[in-house]
Amino acid sequence: MGIPEQFNDIIRRHLNVNAAWLPIVNNYALGDYGIFSDGVFVKMGNIKEFNVSFTEATCPEASIDFTSANTTVVKTAAGVEVDVIPAAAVDAKITFRFESGKSFLVKAPVITGTMIANVNQVATLLRNSKNWERKWKVVYQVYNALDPIIVSTIAAGTELTFSGDVEALKNLKVGTASVEIGTNKELGLNIHGKSGIIGLGLFKLKLFGSGPSFLLAGDKKTPAEVEILDNSVAVDNDL
Repeated sequence: MGIPEQFNDIIRRHLNVNAAWLPIVNNYALGDYGIFSDGVFVKMGNIKEFNVSFTEATCPEASIDFTSANTTVVKTAAGVEVDVIPAAAVDAKITFRFESGKSFLVKAPVITGTMIANVNQVATLLRNSKNWERKWKVVYQVYNALDPIIVSTIAAGTELTFSGDVEALKNLKVGTASVEIGTNKELGLNIHGKSGIIGLGLFKLKLFGSGPSFLLAGDKKTPAEVEILDNSVAVDNDL
């Protein structure tokens, strides 16, 4: 499994949406549409091109604190290992030691989101557009991570060492720009000191039974029943 697929699994488990790839350093927006290629959502345009507008709303805040198994964390102050970094610590550091290759460290203490509030109306308008293709997916949720750290390792035995802002280290806010990161081996993915989009909620139009419907993309689980939003459009979570 490649890095994009691994990262997508992490985001699905924590946010129940698809990962934005590349994470953080992208320009996705509500209403973007596209397809999946090699497990990655590829933007083709925005539904505004089809004269479809939408209403925005705010999603509840979320967070991610994920570290791959077989990883040890060591905190030191003035060269001495400590359980908690003191407020006035000198030469404070936090080291993550990954025993396994292809490991991940994903920390995003604050994740905000926006969404299309009138998805049902948007789906109906797209269904009635003669140029719309049902294979296209639409971004209806955008999750933005503030000061995240997203790192993937390649080889076993990789160490990440964070130093700098004592207050940030004390609170394990290692994604802030005031914290420096060092490593002993090459990394597969290293995003630090930036804020941006980490996850995307998607839907697509499809035929459901004998009537039109749309399908929310993000959750592999199939619900026990389909929620009918009105007489013509239905939702399920099977992708």
